[in-house]
Amino acid sequence: MNETRLVLKIEGMDCDGCAQAIGRSLKRIHGVRDVQIDWQSGGGEVSFDPALTSEEAILESPVFGSGYQASVA
Repeated sequence: MNETRLVLKIEGMDCDGCAQAIGRSLKRIHGVRDVQIDWQSGGGEVSFDPALTSEEAILESPVFGSGYQASVA
């Protein structure tokens, strides 16, 4: 089982509810195994199976078009 870790910088979060919404959305992507989002630090980590999804698919998630901006940290 192969796993890749993606560290993100996320802009636009201003509360824990924002972080939870982003986390829920990213967990719906097939192949994402674990998501940790911290609104106070403005970042997060996503662990995923690169055979099932990609860094690009995560960064292009619809949640990042709805007021949040993500980039690789």
